Amino acid sequence: MFGRRNPTEYMHHERSGRVRRRERELATERMSDLRWRWRNACSATPLAPMIYTPSGVTRAVPTIDHIDLGPPVRLRVRLRIGLTIADFIDAAPKIAPAMGVAAIRFTQVAEHWVEAVLLPSPGAAPPYQSSESDRQPAKSGV
Repeated sequence: MFGRRNPTEYMHHERSGRVRRRERELATERMSDLRWRWRNACSATPLAPMIYTPSGVTRAVPTIDHIDLGPPVRLRVRLRIGLTIADFIDAAPKIAPAMGVAAIRFTQVAEHWVEAVLLPSPGAAPPYQSSESDRQPAKSGV
């Protein structure tokens, strides 16, 4: 008859929705992790000058506008005032280990935009994937 479906078709549709939602959640988690790593990596370089405010000192880190999880992972970064592509290229050897990759290639894509391509070590897992053991709570040794 028309309009009737097999119950397994509903189950398949529901399962695929859950899978898509979980994939989106994992992608969001990976992007959050990359932003956090970027901020920490740049804080130790001349890319993030210290800014003195009434509430204390902070660092002005170049902001990530877009993340492409690749492979390879690509970050579109907005240049802060006074920074050039040469500043990013000079800082790349310090940023790469903090990001968990072998190297970073910077290219200027527009006047105030730089693209960072994270180049993993040959045979290494991508830096944005967390292992299952990272999500488990630590067990106390008895």
